[in-house]
Amino acid sequence: MKLPEISVRRPVTTVMVFAAITLLGCVAFFRLNLDLLPDIEPPAVSVITPYPGASATDVESEVTKYLEDQLSTTPNLDRLESKSKDNIAIVNCIFNWGTDLDVAVNDIREKIDLAKPDLADGAEDPFIFKFSSSMVPVLIMTVTAEESSPDLYRIVDKQIADPLKRVPGVGAVVYIGGQERQINVHFDREAIDAYHISVQQIRNVLAAENLNLPVGTVKIGRNELQIRVAGRYRDAAEIANTVIGSNGDALVRLRDVATVTDAFEEPQEWARSGKLPAIALIIQKQSGTNTVNVIEAIKDRLKTLKTEVPADIEIHGILDNSDHIYAMINSLTEAAVVGGLLVIVVCFLFLRRFRTSLVVSMAIPFSIIVAFIGLFVMDYTINVISMMSLAIAVGMVVDDAIVVLENIVRHVDDGKPPQLAAVEGTSEVGMAVAASTLTIVAVFAPLLLVKGIAGIIFGQLAFMILITILASLFISLTLTPMAASRLLRSRDQRKLNPVFVWSERLLNGIEAGYSHVLGWGLRHRNILLSLIVIVFIGSLALIPLVGTEFFPEVDSGEVEVVLEMAQGTRVEVTAGTTEEMLNAVNAIPEMEASYALAGQTKKGFLTALGFEEGTGIGRIGGRLIDKKERSRHAKEVASELREQVIKLPGVENFSASAVSVIQKAFLGGGRPISIDILGHDIETTDKAAAKIQRIVETTPGAVDVSVSRKRPRPEVRICLDRDKAASLGLNVALVADALRTNYYGFDDTKFREAGDDFDIELRLKKDQRETIREIGETPITTLTGQTIKLRNVASVRETFGPVEIDRKNRTRVTKVQAGVQGRVLGDVVRDVREKMASLDLPPGVSIEWGGEVEEQRKAFRDLTLLLILGIVLVYMVMAGEFEDFVDPFIIMFSVPFAFAGVIWAFVATATPLNLMSFIGVIMLMGIVVKNAIVLVDYTKQLRAGGMTLNEAVVTGGKTRLRPVLMTSLTTIFGMVPLALSRGEGSEIWNALGITVIGGLSVSGLVTLILVPLMYSLVHRGKAK
Repeated sequence: MKLPEISVRRPVTTVMVFAAITLLGCVAFFRLNLDLLPDIEPPAVSVITPYPGASATDVESEVTKYLEDQLSTTPNLDRLESKSKDNIAIVNCIFNWGTDLDVAVNDIREKIDLAKPDLADGAEDPFIFKFSSSMVPVLIMTVTAEESSPDLYRIVDKQIADPLKRVPGVGAVVYIGGQERQINVHFDREAIDAYHISVQQIRNVLAAENLNLPVGTVKIGRNELQIRVAGRYRDAAEIANTVIGSNGDALVRLRDVATVTDAFEEPQEWARSGKLPAIALIIQKQSGTNTVNVIEAIKDRLKTLKTEVPADIEIHGILDNSDHIYAMINSLTEAAVVGGLLVIVVCFLFLRRFRTSLVVSMAIPFSIIVAFIGLFVMDYTINVISMMSLAIAVGMVVDDAIVVLENIVRHVDDGKPPQLAAVEGTSEVGMAVAASTLTIVAVFAPLLLVKGIAGIIFGQLAFMILITILASLFISLTLTPMAASRLLRSRDQRKLNPVFVWSERLLNGIEAGYSHVLGWGLRHRNILLSLIVIVFIGSLALIPLVGTEFFPEVDSGEVEVVLEMAQGTRVEVTAGTTEEMLNAVNAIPEMEASYALAGQTKKGFLTALGFEEGTGIGRIGGRLIDKKERSRHAKEVASELREQVIKLPGVENFSASAVSVIQKAFLGGGRPISIDILGHDIETTDKAAAKIQRIVETTPGAVDVSVSRKRPRPEVRICLDRDKAASLGLNVALVADALRTNYYGFDDTKFREAGDDFDIELRLKKDQRETIREIGETPITTLTGQTIKLRNVASVRETFGPVEIDRKNRTRVTKVQAGVQGRVLGDVVRDVREKMASLDLPPGVSIEWGGEVEEQRKAFRDLTLLLILGIVLVYMVMAGEFEDFVDPFIIMFSVPFAFAGVIWAFVATATPLNLMSFIGVIMLMGIVVKNAIVLVDYTKQLRAGGMTLNEAVVTGGKTRLRPVLMTSLTTIFGMVPLALSRGEGSEIWNALGITVIGGLSVSGLVTLILVPLMYSLVHRGKAK
């Protein structure tokens, strides 16, 4: 080995190399950004098309289908999902992982252009929306006022939201609630009939009168002057005074047939915070910007804004992602520091010398410094995943240094000078150390190839551990021998204190006992191997007791209640019920802040952000006090709120959940169980959904069970007599246009004041559009100028229609969704599948699983393949190192008992198998063989030196016992803080820590016995 020799002979060079690494690491560290997660960009692009005033059925037939027909041919498309609801169509294009979304977006734009000519005239231009982790709100606030309440919308719009939009890094500021100013022109039907004025006439006059137009120029002398007609309205009185026609010699003004007021639009959305009306602000960051920096910039700007708004304006923070980030990063930092200290303590307990412990401990800070350089070079952030990687690596980075140093100390104890001992001792175990490190590399490198959500989580984790472990290998072959050559003393120079002498006797006794057990095992090999096999088979019998889930349930102190009233419920009624639930939320002792929303945003902005909305939908969110200050889990609070919702009258469906910001980022906050029922016929699929809903409701552990397809709501359908209409000079377009102006309103012309535009809404008076009978009295102007009542050419019927229509791959779909509480997801799904096996589905109806269940299936499939690949690669690395096919096979006997230890740990701690614990299992494949490699490698060296087989096995085991125990215990104790952590987000890394501790503890103990026994069994023929 050249590296040890160079580093020992050139200590100044070695010190300068690591000083340079330290300097670069410090520079990199201070330039790293802090964030919650790696940048997540799922391969999904949404095409959103607002269609104001349209029903779900119209949106589906006039917009969604045409877009789907074109978008379904987009290259690399995995599936197409759409949602058609009032006012908006959303088509989600989900691509295969790895698709270049920039290219995909260009393809989608081309498809949209092809679909545009077929879209309904009232539909607005489709726009493209790419989802990423940046779309998850980083900040949710509410703004309340008392005296300034009537002007709250304008204050928020102009004095708060606009300045916040200009803060660097802010992507969007969406606000819900409040009343937006508009000029209301509400006409009286009887008055326009009396004056023989048509609604179309009023529309045309308003549009024609409210103009500023340049009309040319005039040249006077040496000057050229612009001629401009200044005709824009200056106030509501001027609008009311507009001449719209004549009645004989008298002029008919707008005020004669309509009430003109400078007021507010009719509320369709409602927000509340505490006991006051509010506007909720949802703030998103730009993609690629740092969450913490953006939030801090927003907070700084808010301090200034508070001095510029009226004194009674109060801004309340509801969700602040920076709080979650700091809390989780601090928890992981604490776990990493405590783990590092425990590792140093373990090293000192075994080495019992300050100098030798110092040499080993150097591997920890330098490996972490190299990791920071790697983060900076790869443009990663310090986030939960990268910090968790460092916390995991803390216990592993000393392994190589321990093996090297232990061998150097043994050579020094044999009487060699420290410098010579450092070179020879490192060279002797160098190949074994490199091989054992490469087994870790072989396990983690394939993780870089994983796609999907698992790839996002584990890609950065694998990179961090790889660079840290490779750095530790480099340190053990350079810094460790150099430091040992300078810090270690020869045996004659050392002073042995009584504690050292006593502890040495203790360790010698352990080694003697181990060699005695090993010797007995070699003599009674069959008995011991049979006992080990029985233990392993017994462990497999515990597998049915291990549950599964997709991702650990994280308690970040957020609870949310979504309630759904009967279809057709007015927003005022929904707001009243939502307020009752808000009061119940505020009565929770652990509640720190809350907000409530109800209704439907004008252009479906909440739907675009992934929220449920509608006139019958209410949403209540709350933030609990810090996890350490309360005794209840957020899910327990959600369970109490669930009992409160049940008591509310008029609520048909609801969910009460505790969803963390991490789960929202990865899964969009959807519910764990989602069963898709596909089929075109709504009635048939509804019946199938009802059967599945009953199955899920009767399954223990399933909560908040609901069907995604809303019940049909009451609606009024106008059926035109085409023949009669045609004979009178009418068509569907004229009838629909007149009705839309009467009942939805016409606002194509704007009132401008101080540079701001406000709608001028022309609409029928409110008291004349509150009965169905009045619809038939709507006057329709024919092409010849005649006015005819609607009832003369059409029938007005009360019927029912869909609220929203979901589609998947161009087929209608309804979903049975549920949350999980009290049991793990895998157990609930297993029971549901068993009950559904006997379900008889009608022709044309099919079932697919979605939600976390589908993501878990995909992730577990990929990770299982990686587990197998990792095992094969580990074997290949060992075969190359030993230049032998048999010895690696012997070492692989330590792997099954890692599984056994994991099963025991899962059962003992009630930990389910999830993404995090699965990665722990994969990690173990590289960790558990490291000790066996060192054991077998030294045994081979002893046999090559002339020892008999059994003597080499016993001597090799006894000699390598201390480094094996040290490397195992440092890794285990490095994981202990991860397993026992109770801070925010600890549920994520608890599972991983428990997995590694359980697997390594059992496998480590078994390896010390099983591997030597198998080695002697396999090689006894060669020995003879």
